[in-house]
Order: sequence, then C-alpha cells, then structure tokens
Amino acid sequence: LIEYMKEKVIKSHFKKKALSKLALTISFFLVLLTSTGYIFNSKAAIFLFYIFSFAFIYNLLINFLLEKYDI
Repeated sequence: LIEYMKEKVIKSHFKKKALSKLALTISFFLVLLTSTGYIFNSKAAIFLFYIFSFAFIYNLLINFLLEKYDI
C-alpha cells in the first residue's frame, strides 16, 4: 500500500512538472505572438501582451519552484 502511494505521488509530481512546462511554452508563444504585432496592431493587442506577459512570468515562477524545491 505504501509503495502504491509513493508511486502515485511521484506520478503526480511528474504530471505537475509536465503541465507546468506546457503552460510555460504556451504562454511564451502567446507573448511572442502579441509582442511582434503579428495578429493585429491595436490597443487591444497591447493589453493582451501585458496579460500574456503576466501569465508567462507567473508560469516561469511556478516552473522554477517546481524545479528547485520539488513541490
């Protein structure tokens, strides 16, 4: 039973790391897309750039904490 619980915790941890990297990649792509003005050049795109930048920094922090402290 204890081995099963350990295995489940380890799988959960790897799943968190994988999802964190996926979220980081997606948010980086969105920041890149809005920063270049590829979609459209307007005030809405600038607003989206700030939102996606905040999401990218947040995901970067979460990824850093997962890597460093093995949360």
